[in-house]
Amino acid sequence: MAVIESLFTRLQRDAEQHNHRRLLVVSGTKAWCALQAQHFNNVPDLLWIGEPLRCHAAVSDAELSSSQSLPHIKPADLHLILGQTTSSVVFNAWDGFNPNRFGQIAGALAGGSLLVLVCPDLDVWPDYDDPEHKSIVAYPYETVDAGRRFISRVVMLLEDDAYTVIYREKNALAGVEVELPDVMTSVQEGGGDEPILPNRTVDQQHAVELILSQFRRGRRPAVLTADRGRGKSVALGIAAAQLSGLDYQQVLITAPDYAAVDEVFAMAHQLLPDYEYSKGLMQHGDHQIRFLTPELALKEPGDGQVLLVDEAAAIPVPVLSKLLQRFPRIGFASTIHGYEGTGQGFSVRFKKVLDRVTPNWKRIHLKQPIRWSAHDPLESLTFQLLLLNAQAVEGQVLVEAYRAQGDDSAARCPPVIEKLDRDQLIEDYITLGQLFGLLILAHYRTSPGDLRVLLDSPNLHIWLLKIDNHVAGAVLVAEEGPLPSALVDDIWSGKRRPRGHLLPQTLVCQEGAKAAAPLKAGRIMRVAIHPALQREQLGTALLGAVQQYAESEGWDYLGASFAASTDLLGYWHSNGFETVRLGTAKDSVSGSHAALVLAALSVEANRLQQHLRQRFLEQINYRLSDDLIDLDIPLVCRLLQHGEGSFELTSHDWSDLDAFCHYNRSYESCAYTLHKLLLVFLKKVPESRLQIFLQNEDFLLLVERNMQQKSWALLEQRGQGRKQLMRQFRDVVVRVMAAVKES
Repeated sequence: MAVIESLFTRLQRDAEQHNHRRLLVVSGTKAWCALQAQHFNNVPDLLWIGEPLRCHAAVSDAELSSSQSLPHIKPADLHLILGQTTSSVVFNAWDGFNPNRFGQIAGALAGGSLLVLVCPDLDVWPDYDDPEHKSIVAYPYETVDAGRRFISRVVMLLEDDAYTVIYREKNALAGVEVELPDVMTSVQEGGGDEPILPNRTVDQQHAVELILSQFRRGRRPAVLTADRGRGKSVALGIAAAQLSGLDYQQVLITAPDYAAVDEVFAMAHQLLPDYEYSKGLMQHGDHQIRFLTPELALKEPGDGQVLLVDEAAAIPVPVLSKLLQRFPRIGFASTIHGYEGTGQGFSVRFKKVLDRVTPNWKRIHLKQPIRWSAHDPLESLTFQLLLLNAQAVEGQVLVEAYRAQGDDSAARCPPVIEKLDRDQLIEDYITLGQLFGLLILAHYRTSPGDLRVLLDSPNLHIWLLKIDNHVAGAVLVAEEGPLPSALVDDIWSGKRRPRGHLLPQTLVCQEGAKAAAPLKAGRIMRVAIHPALQREQLGTALLGAVQQYAESEGWDYLGASFAASTDLLGYWHSNGFETVRLGTAKDSVSGSHAALVLAALSVEANRLQQHLRQRFLEQINYRLSDDLIDLDIPLVCRLLQHGEGSFELTSHDWSDLDAFCHYNRSYESCAYTLHKLLLVFLKKVPESRLQIFLQNEDFLLLVERNMQQKSWALLEQRGQGRKQLMRQFRDVVVRVMAAVKES
């Protein structure tokens, strides 16, 4: 028996004995790795991730045929098997090491399985031109320009891990025997309680009971959290089946995409075999269990329906908040350490919303693994490799250090802003963990793939804000532009899309602004301030440091692109950025349009910004009744509030408004004057006064009718007749007129 076969067999036996997952690393030249791979051909149900390695050494026709027919899947197609339990897997790192894909396949493995990582020799792997580099370098950088920090860190962790078995070509040639670490000597055994019912552990049973009991009491949300492999989706499937069997005809399930809930439907169908079953829909008479995107869920009535939200961490908190308000009976489930998005930010930010809106909410955390036993070696290693367990500094620690800066003590530590040398992060585990943990808290879609971008993208700049040497804030900036003059026409016409350069390419291709092509930009990808220190102007200080650097380097402008919301636009406007574009399509998860903001630093960029700003304001009034007709009214007001131009109300206008409010003048004859009144109101009234009006349902209806030109029929569907709407409009216009006169 070959050495590799013996290793595989012994490690497989050990994994099965302890119901653990184990990692075997096969490291050497590509030819040697391919030769070792031949010995996996006869392993039952083995799955290759990436192309099978071809051995060019002398092999039999049977071996060659077996190699060519080996089941394999491209890393980009891994979503097709998410939610399924997989037996042993070979991950071919010669095809590229994508952190998200590695984490996904590790999470899909069952206890008693092996993950075989085939890679270049560990000594030279960091220097290997990984195909994955294509996704993290922007034009005109080549893949060889990508950093080597991520893989260097992976190698160090693999070599330091006590339970990873490494079979290296250089050791095999030297006759060095591979020792198999005994997991029992250092890792505590423990598989937890056995399932007490088919497909239901004690944790799952408690989770289902929590959902049912909370829903019986009205507006009392249930929250399920878990790490991978704890059966969270199965618990949701059991709950969905039981809820559908009660008085709930509509059980709705939402998630960022259907792949995330495939296991939910599989479990529900297993328990309800009489239901007709198709992708995303189970139906029996009047009872339905159906999937819909978060955007579509927001359009459902809510009352009389049940909504279960899976992978809630990968959905923006503002969307979750709207779903919470819309559905009296709602349950949220989230993976705390996930590969699509992290649940730590969800836990911190959304908990505040739940406490404020529905203080009777309850949470359960599923701890018991069901696909493997507790203390699984691969789980611990994967958390380290992908920083799934990265933690930001405790808020109380930062608050105390920040407050101490005001003391007279000579030992006080004021905030320090520094531009980061990323080479320092390789061995500085504390700073890297605090930084990545902060990014996890700050953005719902932070994933392991962002770790590789953070470490290796050649056009990335990072600034840290530290308090007492703790990471309290960070800003990530991608250097973009100029675009090659030879490509501008092809980019403008949509024929070419060079890697990266989101800002200039969007301006050239979508706005037709070829003048953006020769300019150099800094795209602010993330601004993250610890939640405990927000609203202390620390983000503004970080942006100031970025601007100072950009000006010294001759950059023309700074910009950002993000899912538009009232709060975010307010933040960027307050820091000197202007909105120059609002995308036409809405994101299916966030339900938001992408906003693009700019802050010019050079004369040329200022000229471009003013041109784009004028075009945006010219178009916005038309678009509000077209592709932006469903834009939230507070966001509409925020966009128009910062518009240019000086609308003035004439004596004739005031007379028309008086006739509308007090003498039954028709809405249609005063519609444009009302439009002018609203524009003047948004420009003149202070923010505090506007916020009061935004709480007034009559004001919101008026903006919908006048600014977005929603039909009377649509507004009347909300239970208001035309005559009642007119009375409401007249009353609120009187108040708007008074506010304008007082300003």
